[in-house]
Amino acid sequence: MQAHSAPDPETTAAAHRRIFLRSAAIVTASVFLSRVLGFFRDWTLAHQVGSNAITDAYNAAFTIPDILNYLLAGGALSITFLPVFLEYFTSERKEQAWHVFSVVLSFTCSVLVILIIVAEIYAPVLTTWIAPGFQPEQQEIVTRLTRIMLPAQAFFFIGGILSAVQYAQGQFIIPSLAPLIYNGGIITIGALLSSRLGIDAFSWGVLAGSLVGNCLIQIYGAKKLSARFRFSLDLGHAGFRRFFHLTLPIMLGFSVIFVDDWAIRWFGSYLAPASISWLNYAKRLMLVIVALFGQAAGVAAYPILTRLAAQKKWDEMREHLEDALRHVMLAVIPISVLLALLSRPAVYLLYSRTRLTTGDLDQTALALEIFLISAVAWGTQSIIGRGFYALGDTLTPTVIGSVLALASVPVYWLGQDYFTHLGLAAASSIGVIAYTAVLWAVLFRRLNIPFGTLASFFARAAGAAALAGLLCLLLRNWLEPKFPWTSFAGSLVQGAVVTLVFVPGFLALAMLARVASRGDLAALVPGRRRA
Repeated sequence: MQAHSAPDPETTAAAHRRIFLRSAAIVTASVFLSRVLGFFRDWTLAHQVGSNAITDAYNAAFTIPDILNYLLAGGALSITFLPVFLEYFTSERKEQAWHVFSVVLSFTCSVLVILIIVAEIYAPVLTTWIAPGFQPEQQEIVTRLTRIMLPAQAFFFIGGILSAVQYAQGQFIIPSLAPLIYNGGIITIGALLSSRLGIDAFSWGVLAGSLVGNCLIQIYGAKKLSARFRFSLDLGHAGFRRFFHLTLPIMLGFSVIFVDDWAIRWFGSYLAPASISWLNYAKRLMLVIVALFGQAAGVAAYPILTRLAAQKKWDEMREHLEDALRHVMLAVIPISVLLALLSRPAVYLLYSRTRLTTGDLDQTALALEIFLISAVAWGTQSIIGRGFYALGDTLTPTVIGSVLALASVPVYWLGQDYFTHLGLAAASSIGVIAYTAVLWAVLFRRLNIPFGTLASFFARAAGAAALAGLLCLLLRNWLEPKFPWTSFAGSLVQGAVVTLVFVPGFLALAMLARVASRGDLAALVPGRRRA
């Protein structure tokens, strides 16, 4: 019998990198388009309604639906369900894989429907808890909008499970359509009906977009892969028990990421009208770059990390994890610095044709600069968290997140009390940075990854961005009197000139400091492969 040679580790690692880059390119393209639509969603809201007590109420209305989603770990379903499904699907037990899929979907949907009904009934009471500083008129708006958006959580939940099924089989395109259709629904219905329905139109857009993008389209995608569903409450099945074991810590714990949104809305309800809206517009802009690179890299890396962990290929897993983190840092660090330099011109160019005043634009830009301090932490925590989940450990990140979330609440209180909405932005950045740092330390110790290599990479990348940024700061300050950011032409000139100087400056410094080769930098561009 002819012996089979073992696969070359370098060849396998290269194959994983190609899969990662191809998957990341698909997800990056989707996230980019989604964030563009997300901006137009915010722009449409700003154009139709502005930034005021009503938009604050609209933003606060997402809180109860978000809590409901979090209670059933809806945002993590594609993470906790994926390793369970893959365990059966890749070991030639496909019938069992689909049975587990049916049990998970049947049980959790049943629980979710009950919770939605209860939340609909008690919405007036619940909304007074999540925004206690609002006036009665705002509370009434929050309650009405919350009731409209609550059923959307069922569609998000179904979409999370169906996306996991598609990710398990290497299919990313149809799941990537979900946020595009979701944002498109909000924009379309908000723009067409807001003159008749007011702010309610945007909430109806949330419901319609989630139904089509997160549910109906994902059902189609799963059916293409021959997904089989039969209602079952076989809760004693080993696969369901493992899924429940992985998901329970997330359901019971508090994530710093979730608490951040809640704290901004809760404490922001006591501040001047429009404070929550300023923070929301700024945070969304910061999360654009995080989603483009951190979220895309995390989604694309997770199936590979899960397979490597299941096969106990620890060296390859460590290599892939480090590679994904370097990819995110190399992209997010310079873009964060550049956007911080151009916060006012950027906000002006994006929102000057809306109902936002110059004061609104200025406060949004100031909040954006503070949020950008934590952009790298936001981007890398997505990958680090998935590293834990690939190991089958949802408890550790949940415990860390819960402890730090509770510890961060006084920071938000102090920030709001002394520095109003900018203090809340600072508290947000401090909390996310602390959370990510602890996750890094614990995971790296568990996987025996030397921290010094990535720390050196981060320091060199940050140093290159800081040097390029310092030069451009002087240039921006010189341009401001001649081309003020409060005019369209001034913002355009500042943005163009500073970008044209910063980008080649950073690239040159990055290669000089051996942060990245030309091929590494080219790999950041969606669709480009590393040389």
